[in-house]
Amino acid sequence: MRIPRCVLAIWLLSSAAFVAGCGGAKEGPDAAAAMKKNKMVRIATDAVNLPFEFGAGTGVQGFDVDVGTEVGKDLGFEVKWVKIPFERIFDILKNGEAELIISAISITPERKKEFAFSEPYFNSGNTIAKRRDKGDIRDLASLARKKVGVQSGTTGATFMETQKVATGITLTKYPTLDDALGALNRTEIDAVVGDEPILTYSIYKSFNNLVTLGTHLTEEQYGVVVRKSDVDLLASVNKTVERLKKSGEIEALRKKWFQNVIEDVGKQREQMQRDEALKDAPKDVVFNFIKTGGSFNMDRLDGFQIVLAGAQSYQSTPILTSGNRGSCRLSAVPPGEYRLSMSIFRLNTTVNVPKISARQITFDMSIGAGITITQK
Repeated sequence: MRIPRCVLAIWLLSSAAFVAGCGGAKEGPDAAAAMKKNKMVRIATDAVNLPFEFGAGTGVQGFDVDVGTEVGKDLGFEVKWVKIPFERIFDILKNGEAELIISAISITPERKKEFAFSEPYFNSGNTIAKRRDKGDIRDLASLARKKVGVQSGTTGATFMETQKVATGITLTKYPTLDDALGALNRTEIDAVVGDEPILTYSIYKSFNNLVTLGTHLTEEQYGVVVRKSDVDLLASVNKTVERLKKSGEIEALRKKWFQNVIEDVGKQREQMQRDEALKDAPKDVVFNFIKTGGSFNMDRLDGFQIVLAGAQSYQSTPILTSGNRGSCRLSAVPPGEYRLSMSIFRLNTTVNVPKISARQITFDMSIGAGITITQK
């Protein structure tokens, strides 16, 4: 039986499609083929995230680099690090210019729609960085109507764009978190939101005037990124991650790259919290009386008292003098503004007990041609 030409053409096309779908060439980039051809595994990274990945001469080093080296060993290939800005890092993988991404990448549902992730190898989360003198920034809500910096394309940027707690924020995007921290240090912005371990490490090493809050706005985990089509590669990477976790090598890398940073920062943060609490704590107020001139006999002050009147009134111990000096003390006076009165001088003036990280405030009262009161 003779088959019509049109039917034959349709049959041939259908057969070709069937063959291609059953073992034909793989659509899109193929990691296995690329590694075999190039005799290496190419890993994309944004080498500006200390201590995870950062430049070292012409190369790159860090926590993630050590993880990537282990992945390469298990794959049987040398690693070539492809240093690329974060905003292009996913395109590099998609286009087949790299087989993996290892760059402190948080695993998110949105990213998993397009890419595959390994099992997590590091716990992270976004936090707030601020200048040490900004005691009013304590949580997300306190960022309302402030200028906040983020790194473009990160989960921190997405979070700040979508959160509803802090209103009226002016959001500025920077190429890197270090750029944002530099702007914060120069007082161009009020805070930075980004990956807590990266912010904490960078501040510890380079920005003594800044501090992280230590609490997470989000809870996240880092993973190795592969194309969804590279199923075998993902399985191999997961075996490496599992091995590093079980053997304790991940924890060893944490100690290697973070050294004592996390512990030291924790102690600094605790001290800062104690200092902040101390600012609001009641103070012991000491008045020193100093004769600077005139014929006034200092012993006339003996037994007199100072009264500070505010929301409550506080009375000093009796004044005791010796020579040209004397003193008295008031206990547990809360910070604030008070009217100071002293009957012997018919003195009625205003003094301020400031909020400072100290348990005692001292004033010097100089007695000469007039009376002046200065905080010591």
